[in-house]
Amino acid sequence: MSNELVTALKSRPWAMEPRALKVLAEQMAMIDGSGILSTIAIARQPKELRIDNGRAVINISGVLLKSVPGWLRLWGLNATGYDEIREQVSAALASKAVTGIHLVIDSPGGIIDDLEKTADLIYQARQEKPLTATINSLGASAAYWLASQAETIDTDELNTEIGSIGVYTVYADWTKLEEKIGIKVIVIRSGEHKGMGIDGVTENQIAAVQENIDSIAGNFINAVARGRGADTEKISELATGQLWIAAKARELGLIDIVTVQTNQTSQSDIKGETVMKTEEEIKAEQVDIDMLVETNTKLERGRMLALGNEFKDDPEFAMDQFVKGQSVDEAKAEYCDVLREKLKTQAAKAPAATERVEGTDPIVTGDTDDAGSGDFLAEARELAETKNIPVTAAMKKLARMKPALHQAFLSKCETQGKSMYAESA
Repeated sequence: MSNELVTALKSRPWAMEPRALKVLAEQMAMIDGSGILSTIAIARQPKELRIDNGRAVINISGVLLKSVPGWLRLWGLNATGYDEIREQVSAALASKAVTGIHLVIDSPGGIIDDLEKTADLIYQARQEKPLTATINSLGASAAYWLASQAETIDTDELNTEIGSIGVYTVYADWTKLEEKIGIKVIVIRSGEHKGMGIDGVTENQIAAVQENIDSIAGNFINAVARGRGADTEKISELATGQLWIAAKARELGLIDIVTVQTNQTSQSDIKGETVMKTEEEIKAEQVDIDMLVETNTKLERGRMLALGNEFKDDPEFAMDQFVKGQSVDEAKAEYCDVLREKLKTQAAKAPAATERVEGTDPIVTGDTDDAGSGDFLAEARELAETKNIPVTAAMKKLARMKPALHQAFLSKCETQGKSMYAESA
């Protein structure tokens, strides 16, 4: 077992479903016992970004590692590197052809190294482009850590397992075996915690490792709470390492949507025979769908009412935004452009309106560096310069980040626009 991954298995902290880690260790025990295979340099080929109707689809499957060695791929083990995920996400952000990002996840989790860095990038990416996730079959531990950073999480399988929030590591105490075969191991150490497990494991050594595991678990909990918009205490209560099937995971707030299709018959994969679903099963699935439809209907009705209340003076704009599927914050950002164009048109028709009215600030159009433009526009320009994006795009992004500041800006624009239009008339 002389390869780097097996060495890592012995001591590194893992965010991985325990059964899957045991299987991985057994598989690795059969690979390259001589160590020759692991010395073969096999260059990793960058994955081509898959774009489907403007949405970048990023597959995350198998064991999650910091980077997947080429020789391991040659062996055929299903694994994904955190470096690959970051490359794909970065490419999606940089591509003008990509309007959204979708993660497709089926993984038991993996190693801690570079996991937090990858999760942070996914969370940052959702601030720039819509980012969603689908969990197929299994989204455990590190895989769920990544999934939780998406705006929404769904699954289309009732038996999908989700969760396993937690971290662990393993140290072997070989002293009893050594005593049995007549071997006494003496460790010459520079500190109490060096060589842990070789000649036994002390309570102090266990406590030190436990402290590290608890710290990493705390980072896990904070990341999930951030991504899901949940309270850390609630996530802490769920951080037991337990897996839940889809419906329960949704009930606990770990995912958003469970999509199922009801057919009265299904094909058995084992015997190839037709298996009739019971009436209770069909009713249970129908209740699940009815609940989903009712929830979506309530959400859509609430969105329509919110848009109508926000844009009472422009119902056509509110309806247009509803049809487009825009949220109130997204509509506010777009309305900023509409209002800006209206003000520019007014200014063109009435030149006198561009002059300063005593006791007021000038009209903000977004095309002037006037000092009276307000904090929102100043921050938008700074964001545009920092991100190297158009001012309009920066204004939209800032509107989502700081809705209160954006609303104050819109109110100011509207007040000044009406005042100066009346003055010009």
